[in-house]
Amino acid sequence: MRAVVKENAGMGAVLKNVEMPVLEEGEVLIKIKAAAICGTDQHIYNWNNWAQNNNITLPTILGHECSAEVVEVGPGVKTLEVGDYVACDTHIPCGQCYQCKNGQQHICQNLKLYGVHTNGCFAEYSKIPAVCAVKIPETISPNVGAVLEPLGTAVRSCVEVQASGKNIAVIGCGPIGLMAVNTAKAFGAANIYAIDINEYRLGIAKELGATEVINSSLVNSADKLKELTNGVGVDAFIDASGSTAAILDGFKGLRKGGMVALIGLPSRPLEIDLGSQVIFKEATIIGIHGRRMFETWTVMSNLLDKGLLNIDPVITHVLKLEEFEEGFDISQKGIGGKVILVP
Repeated sequence: MRAVVKENAGMGAVLKNVEMPVLEEGEVLIKIKAAAICGTDQHIYNWNNWAQNNNITLPTILGHECSAEVVEVGPGVKTLEVGDYVACDTHIPCGQCYQCKNGQQHICQNLKLYGVHTNGCFAEYSKIPAVCAVKIPETISPNVGAVLEPLGTAVRSCVEVQASGKNIAVIGCGPIGLMAVNTAKAFGAANIYAIDINEYRLGIAKELGATEVINSSLVNSADKLKELTNGVGVDAFIDASGSTAAILDGFKGLRKGGMVALIGLPSRPLEIDLGSQVIFKEATIIGIHGRRMFETWTVMSNLLDKGLLNIDPVITHVLKLEEFEEGFDISQKGIGGKVILVP
């Protein structure tokens, strides 16, 4: 089968023929319908410091966001059948640690990540633990199914900040931030303020339901959030940027008693005045390490199945698997939203 393989340290990957996966206990073989390029894939593709320090064994097949059809089930698999239409959760839990036994499999003590610590989905076929293959409604198209993993992160962030009826700021309009804008709309947020420095992505945010877009390279976003809320500040902000400066401005634009969901990963430590921005505000902060297994998937599938979410504008490019280099170039230059690869 054909697959995009990261063979060696350094920039890039290659498309080559590799052997079909062999199933082990608890695994399923899936035929990939569509796969999406993620920031994590870019880290590995570039072989930067993050990739070098995350126990990745080379060579490896890239990719971890996909929709697929189950074509074979391994020993011990009882929850899936051949022909099932699935999307994949990246989290591979051990099932035995304290977190796994207390409903927190997504932050398992011994967590491994599909497509990072295992071969991934930029291929014609892949194998994945059955616990990570989630059946999804046929009403969800393969291209949308391929981005359910990041969409779930956006959905969970809106759940955690209780977006309904609130004034919500979304900082960073990359794919997950854009999905958070549309999710906040689906949840009935009163106002959604999208913040970025990229006018193209701010335009998509407006299309997805942002009531106001803020270019933080042109205005002070904290001051603007205060202005838009009559001096009170937003009820919550979701950070999908990973920018320390943007996060600090988010806190400054947050009202007392407000809530914060942090998705983006800053490249350096963040220094914040805990007294004025957290303690005296009684701010509630939660880190978002992806979806909850499996609560988030249920909410997300229901919203999509009933047409309450429309993330089609986030998917800006659909390419053939062999065009993966073009896909990575588009993603890294920030000139598109989600890039889909179709085997």
